[in-house]
Amino acid sequence: MEIKKEQFFYLPNLLSLLRLFLIIPIAFLMPNQNQWAHNLIIILVLIGISTDFLDGYFSRKLNQVTDLGKILDPLADKVGLGIGLILLVLYRNFPIPLAIYLIYRDIMIIILGGISAKKLGHPTPANFWGKLNTTVIAITGFLYLAGWLTLVAKIGIILSYGTILASGISYSLLGQRILVETRSQKLLYWFTLLFLTTIVIIFTLNFRFV
Repeated sequence: MEIKKEQFFYLPNLLSLLRLFLIIPIAFLMPNQNQWAHNLIIILVLIGISTDFLDGYFSRKLNQVTDLGKILDPLADKVGLGIGLILLVLYRNFPIPLAIYLIYRDIMIIILGGISAKKLGHPTPANFWGKLNTTVIAITGFLYLAGWLTLVAKIGIILSYGTILASGISYSLLGQRILVETRSQKLLYWFTLLFLTTIVIIFTLNFRFV
């Protein structure tokens, strides 16, 4: 894996970095209840969402697909969404189990992705299900942020659970193809994933959220 300093100044990577840094003013403004802060948060979130589409577009358009970009793009997605959902849980009554499942999924993807990148010598890019999951949850989170808790938001919650499951299975299968070489390793791999997932599900079912 080769990362050059000048790659940090490529437009797609700058957009990914911008998405990361936007979480700072959003976190600062979220506790405020006044309309000015609310409107500014919505603008910042829309900018962040737009960078998620633009960084991929410009990386292909400008031929600036880099290993650094393959790290920064999903990292910005995971950190931004994770912190964003925690803020929504605290200040906008976002469903806590959904936030926990997403953060758990992202932690597992980071771990599997890191091990896979070390073995392959380069990071693995985000796949269709991962991007779809990010898009669905970003839209659902935005609906909660804006206070538009309509039928569309409820459908978004259901779809979010579905895309978390689908993307989690997709990345788990990818990790198996890269990391698992023997039958015993395959059994241990899936047992570990299922065991950890069961613990998280039991925790969300039994923990009293206040």
